[in-house]
Amino acid sequence: VTGDGLQRRDFTHIDDIVDGIVKCGNSLLIPNAYNAKVSGEIFELGRGVNHSIIEITKMFGDVEIEYLPARPGEYDVTLADYSKAKELLGWNPVRNLDEYITR
Repeated sequence: VTGDGLQRRDFTHIDDIVDGIVKCGNSLLIPNAYNAKVSGEIFELGRGVNHSIIEITKMFGDVEIEYLPARPGEYDVTLADYSKAKELLGWNPVRNLDEYITR
């Protein structure tokens, strides 16, 4: 764990990310005015929920944590706002991090 482990990240399952990318690509194939709405747009594909690195570490069970120095320039918090992807692409993330880690 780098730094104090309190930095927060919006982890998103690869299945959700791939689904979002496919919806982005497919939206450009629709031959009407709709694709003009999405052409050139930037979409945030994320869960919209963030967890601290320590929380993630604890999801893996009782593990020994090794702390490393913080990395310069690392963000304290990342959190996606996927509202535009939901509105224009009909995309919603469906996989919850704690469910696929703790299984």
